[in-house]
Amino acid sequence: MRGTRAIFKEYAVPCPCFAFMRRFAWIALAACAALPLTAAAEAPPAPLTLERLYALPRLIGTAPSGFTWSPDARHLAFLWNDEGTNFRDVWILDAGAERPRRITALPRPLGGSATDAVVARREADVAAERDEGVETVAWHPDGKQLIVTLRGKVHRLAATAEAATTLDAGIVAVRHAVSPDGRRIAFVTDGAVFLQAWAASRTGDAVAPTRLLARTSPTTTPTRLEWSPDGKHIAIVESDRGAVRMRAIPDYLPDEARMREVPRAFPGEPAERRRVGIIDVDTTLVRWLALGGNAEDLVLTLAWSPDARELLIDGSDLYVKHRRLLIASASDGRVETWLEERDPRNVSADWWAAWAPDGRGIYYTSDRDEDYHVYLRARRGGAAKRITRGDWAVDDVQLVPAARALFISGNLGKPEERHLFRVPLAGGAPQRLTRSAGSHFVTVSPDGRLAAGEFSSDTVPPDLFVTELAGSPSDPGAERRITRSPLAAFVEHRWAPTRYITFRSPVDGATLHGRLTVPPDFDASRGRYPAIIGSIYSNTVRNRWGGRVAHPTWGLDHYLAQQGFVLLNIDVAGSSGHGKAFRQRILLDYGGIDIADIEAGARWLASTGFVDERRLGIWGSSYGGLMTVMAMATRPGLFRAGVAGAPATNVRHALTGEMRVMGRPQDHADAYDRASAYTQAEQLEGALMIIHGMRDDVVLYRDSVALTHKLMLLGKDVELVTLPDAGHGWDNEGLYQTIHAFQRLVGHFERHLGSGPR
Repeated sequence: MRGTRAIFKEYAVPCPCFAFMRRFAWIALAACAALPLTAAAEAPPAPLTLERLYALPRLIGTAPSGFTWSPDARHLAFLWNDEGTNFRDVWILDAGAERPRRITALPRPLGGSATDAVVARREADVAAERDEGVETVAWHPDGKQLIVTLRGKVHRLAATAEAATTLDAGIVAVRHAVSPDGRRIAFVTDGAVFLQAWAASRTGDAVAPTRLLARTSPTTTPTRLEWSPDGKHIAIVESDRGAVRMRAIPDYLPDEARMREVPRAFPGEPAERRRVGIIDVDTTLVRWLALGGNAEDLVLTLAWSPDARELLIDGSDLYVKHRRLLIASASDGRVETWLEERDPRNVSADWWAAWAPDGRGIYYTSDRDEDYHVYLRARRGGAAKRITRGDWAVDDVQLVPAARALFISGNLGKPEERHLFRVPLAGGAPQRLTRSAGSHFVTVSPDGRLAAGEFSSDTVPPDLFVTELAGSPSDPGAERRITRSPLAAFVEHRWAPTRYITFRSPVDGATLHGRLTVPPDFDASRGRYPAIIGSIYSNTVRNRWGGRVAHPTWGLDHYLAQQGFVLLNIDVAGSSGHGKAFRQRILLDYGGIDIADIEAGARWLASTGFVDERRLGIWGSSYGGLMTVMAMATRPGLFRAGVAGAPATNVRHALTGEMRVMGRPQDHADAYDRASAYTQAEQLEGALMIIHGMRDDVVLYRDSVALTHKLMLLGKDVELVTLPDAGHGWDNEGLYQTIHAFQRLVGHFERHLGSGPR
């Protein structure tokens, strides 16, 4: 509706936050008064309901994904569903075209029918929801075929197909890699690597597979395959979980309860082991590389040199304190350490590395200085040259030799936004290429003339946009919207506006960033509003649809705002894009400095004059669940109510990856005890709801049971909402579960905080 768009437009005008919020009600009224007289006859905005927000087809549609350019840069393939449901087909956009064409129309489950019993219909609906169709799409090197994966098989498809309803027989594989000439495919199945010939003119069955690497044990599997440019070798990463402890997760849904065992190491226990090898394609012999370090070290990047003689390996210890860039010889397997970086305070590993086009140097990202930036160092050593610098962070790098440039994604300009920049290979000032305020996640064409990918913002749900990059250096071309995913009914609703704010940490003076959402009919003169901090997590303050997109909380946020709640997201310590020092504040301090950041946000809300400090709530999931419980326990009385989804309340039971922040419990027992909500339960105040899926193997359901039991013994106000068929992504595993859980969450806050201003 035009009224909604007018409010968004007015809201986007920069102004000081307090003054803005106090004026918002008058701005909204003025925007409505400015509408043509015919607008008065229009139907009022349709109210949002959780049932409609979390139903198929989605109001915001289905986000396109999997963008991949053809070798000649003339076509873009991607995955999409233009009906707003989950099953994705393959689409192609021809360069210069305004609309894509669909090249598959594969059969899909239809869900339940009206004649089915309610439970049977719902179970059929869930089966249909969980079938997301084509999983990946990539171009065959000949540029005439596509390689797609669907339900555990790899298929080839002619790029000229017209809404194909069938695919070829396919190859059963859990991962695969096609040779540079397109004549062979290496793939992993049953824990071993196979090689199969692919005749260039055929799409049917080819010759029998040739075993390249036999499985050495039932616990070992290849996890990565990389062909050398000359097609003579394949680099492989092998994972071995043989030493990882198996843990039982009970399943109560079958006729008889049973235990499901999963490999699951706790911090300080033996973890997954890895090794890197080079397969000689002709002889099928594997040369395992002596990398040094520890068998549990991470392998982040494998990259062949342009001449295929050397393999670059970017790796780190499990705690990401010691990074090593290694170079291995393809001919004899000799390994040299090319670069080392040590930082005992490091907590993240957002590293990237690639060979320069001429093979004489290596580009890599590092946060050795103020934040993640790009460096270039000669292959034979010497000092590294800075390619980018400044008070911003590089998120992603694409090296495009044809354009003689690096295309970099980063937050230069505004911390909450992500834009594409061009930087010459030799370095220089970044040139911003994307214009629209929001977040751009794009892939650049091989000729460097176009960028295509997902764009979204606080007011625009995700869609495919194409940006012209070949205009004059001072004025790149405009962005074109290619897909239109939201349903027509999207504009019939009033969506809550957002604004970005900053405030200071009283602990160390760090600048904290927040994303503020207010009700669509916000009016500070009506009284003070209840406020909820959340969904809390790191990296939530983003100008993209829904802010943090790992969970489908976009609809919940808009619903809570409609019901009269003010919402605040905070980039707590450890979040990226605000400098190296800001990330490292979290070291050894889960449940400490991050909770201080949350408290600072609560105090800021109370200072605005339009939030009722007696009606503050908090909620989050996983790590956000840990922070929810810790905030209610270590800041008793600050929050009247909280909801913790799948809360990591016992950090000793976290994933081993959390040791990059917390170290080993054997070395930092006190820090683990301080960070575990179970040990802080006596001080907890306020009404706590815990939501947890029983099939969760990331944060164990039994930890929530243990905490609930302890809180009951202590006489605390606690409620456990159990989702029998949900894993760790409890709010994204069956819409009926999502609705059920969010209804409980909303009801909890309405009971304890009340809704709307008072």
